[in-house]
Amino acid sequence: MENVNWMAEYAAFVVMLGLSVVIGLYYGCFSKQNTVSDYLLGGKHMSVFPITMSLIASHISGITLLGVPSEIYSNGTQYLIVGVVNNIVVIATVIYIYLPVFYDLQLTSVYEYLGLRFNSNIRGLSSLIFAINLILYIPVVIYIPALAFNQVTGLDVHLITVIICVICIFYTTIGGLKAVVWTDAIQSLFTAVSIIIVIILGLIQIGGIGNTIRANQEGGRIEFFKMNPDPFLRHTFWTVTIGTTFQWLTSLGIHPGAVQRFVALPTYGKARKAAFFFVFGMGVVKILTGAIGMLIYAKYKDCDPILANYIDNDRKLVPYYVMDVAAKFPGITGLFVSGIVSAALSTMSAQINTVSGTIYEDFIVKMMGIKVSDLTASVIMKSIAVISGIVCVVLVFVVEKLNGILQMSISLSSVTNGALLAVFTLGICFPWANSRGAMCGLLTSLAVMTWIVSGAQYAIYNKELKFVEKEVSISGCPANTTFRNHTDYSGLIRLNEDVYAGPDVPTIYTISYMHYSTIGTLVGIAVGLAVSLLFPEEEQDVDPKLLTPFIRKLVYPKYMTETVKNGRTNNHKTETYELVSQDTKL
Repeated sequence: MENVNWMAEYAAFVVMLGLSVVIGLYYGCFSKQNTVSDYLLGGKHMSVFPITMSLIASHISGITLLGVPSEIYSNGTQYLIVGVVNNIVVIATVIYIYLPVFYDLQLTSVYEYLGLRFNSNIRGLSSLIFAINLILYIPVVIYIPALAFNQVTGLDVHLITVIICVICIFYTTIGGLKAVVWTDAIQSLFTAVSIIIVIILGLIQIGGIGNTIRANQEGGRIEFFKMNPDPFLRHTFWTVTIGTTFQWLTSLGIHPGAVQRFVALPTYGKARKAAFFFVFGMGVVKILTGAIGMLIYAKYKDCDPILANYIDNDRKLVPYYVMDVAAKFPGITGLFVSGIVSAALSTMSAQINTVSGTIYEDFIVKMMGIKVSDLTASVIMKSIAVISGIVCVVLVFVVEKLNGILQMSISLSSVTNGALLAVFTLGICFPWANSRGAMCGLLTSLAVMTWIVSGAQYAIYNKELKFVEKEVSISGCPANTTFRNHTDYSGLIRLNEDVYAGPDVPTIYTISYMHYSTIGTLVGIAVGLAVSLLFPEEEQDVDPKLLTPFIRKLVYPKYMTETVKNGRTNNHKTETYELVSQDTKL
């Protein structure tokens, strides 16, 4: 019987990895992958459904599937407001400001835009920041699901990490964007099915939706409209909606992986549809993973697994819950873990594909000035993908040994998001922004956010900065349970209802982490505009194509009129111009 259970737990995992390999082989052997366009853009013959599923899958990692439920369990439902409010703001901003520009230009690397709008120095620095950020982020994406897999199956973390990475590198390198997109689509189905099954099992055990909501209300978990505007509170309506809006704009509006997928679609109309469906899908995933967090609280409201020493940290909370509710159903736990690993694979494959294109276009072609045939370029990018993947495999082992690397990589995304969004926004929305202003804004944003984030992380590491979580109970635990001590706030000053800090911790370090991208973006834009106005460069007209449509219409109304008149002769850009013109009238 144990052998049957063992086989059932591994079955979904093996099937998912096997399908990924088959898809990579198919597109590598039977689909043309000999040009840059074929490898990075799928030959521009992709359809909306797989692109949308790929976008969703590549933005949902094991961090999301394990982190959101733990967040809801510990701190309540305020974070889930992102699934509703942010959708409208983010999608409107992307399709009316950022997407028209990038689709019109048809760039292989989004950082080419910065070279066209400003200069090669800004392009190179931004691209370097992005590449380093991704290579540090990918090992975290792989390591956390590997821990979950180890917790469920007992399989060695190192072995599962290597297996995941090797298979991901294989199908990403061999199959290019087509393989990445279709494996993402299939892997996202594994993820979705696993989430839904866990929710159904959880509802059955708790006794339905009503009991779940009632338990969370009694435990103070239900809150969506905490309207206090204080930016130093960890989670309020304002910190969540404003902060995640800037984070999502970075992920959807200017992220090379997202833009690469939009440009891979044959028309702008389809790219816009993909953006709509992506934001909707992300909202659904956030709400579903949040529902798992509510179910976990409803089950353990009288016996917290962490205080009861059943698990040693909140990263293990979700796998522990799944193993508990699915104990009588062989294979369900394995399916859920395969869903977590699927999410990790999707993210890793998308990022490796993006990194290979970014390094090739922005360093090998632009900075080194190497020009080669399309076939050679395809081979070079595949080699870059392999090397990047190997580096990520090595860094996974470093992440395990040095926990600070985990914090560093997560913090780095917060440090860089605002700076990159600021420099792109300066170029797209402000015609008077110049290269000097953009560089100063980029560097200042990086410096300020490095100071804030590193200072806050150091204070947390030294236990001089702690955050208040919702109360948990151990009243229902067995009498012979050995309990863990509650969080000790002695020696710290309570700054507000969410934060305790030591007397020597600067106030700025206590600002909500949700605002990191917001601060970085606003600082970069403010400094960039100020420097551009104080130190104007030689007057030079900005190419209208480099500006967002509504700014283009204000600054170059004659250009917009001529574009619409002549649009019918511009091949694939015809629909782009016509749609952009319509957008500006809305």
